[in-house]
Amino acid sequence: MRHGRVFILAAVVLAGVAGCANRPNNLEIYYDQPGGTPSTPAAPTVTPSQASRDAQSSTARAADDIAKQVDTAVLTSSDLIHEGVHASTTRPANGACFDAVPAGDPRGASWVYNSGSTLVQQVTGYLDKLATDVVSQVQCDGDALDVQLPKGAEKARGWCQSGTCTVLLASGHVLSGLQVTASATGRASDAVRSLVPIAAGKLAAAE
Repeated sequence: MRHGRVFILAAVVLAGVAGCANRPNNLEIYYDQPGGTPSTPAAPTVTPSQASRDAQSSTARAADDIAKQVDTAVLTSSDLIHEGVHASTTRPANGACFDAVPAGDPRGASWVYNSGSTLVQQVTGYLDKLATDVVSQVQCDGDALDVQLPKGAEKARGWCQSGTCTVLLASGHVLSGLQVTASATGRASDAVRSLVPIAAGKLAAAE
């Protein structure tokens, strides 16, 4: 009887082994695919620090581009060769309109006419706003100066008060301001109007 029990148990074990012998030994089925669902690799994730670095890099590139546009928009002696001016050793005081322009990243130059009149250009770049919006918001005292929109600018506004005339030109993120002070308002308005197409051309070249 004892021998008979051993034989029956051995037969059961062999039967179990034989049942598995005809199936491939696929470890993926046993371990990687529970429930018969294929596994897929996890998608790469972007960490907050990486996203922050990318945003900072993009902002820095934009700031560099605007700074270059501002530099390009500044008038030079070759631009003004026919205007009868020479570089000023001291910058004249800003008129009320220039003081009303929101702060940004300004560049500029000052010039003196042979007649003694003065010209100040102030070019300002804005990273977070359009220059057209800035010009629309500026409010200056004095009389409005009629200025035709020149080629190269997207918006132009002007004012005159007490012998000083100011024109603001906008394109993209750059604002170019011109201020002429003369012995009479009529002379200042004529001078600043003659400069408008020159300054607008520099704005276009800056883009």
